[in-house]
Amino acid sequence: MRFGEAWNQAAETTGVDQVGADISFGLAIVFISLEVVWWVGIGLFIKIRQQRRDVNADEL
Repeated sequence: MRFGEAWNQAAETTGVDQVGADISFGLAIVFISLEVVWWVGIGLFIKIRQQRRDVNADEL
């Protein structure tokens, strides 16, 4: 059995061959959304820390 035949047989057995472009597009959108949420969260965290540091500096 050649590698290509084995690959196709394994794909049919696991169901990978049924994954369409629409699922791939959906996963890409999910990953991009998670990335945007991650960076917005980091930005808000840094902003809040900066504000707290400024308030603490003003109290001194």
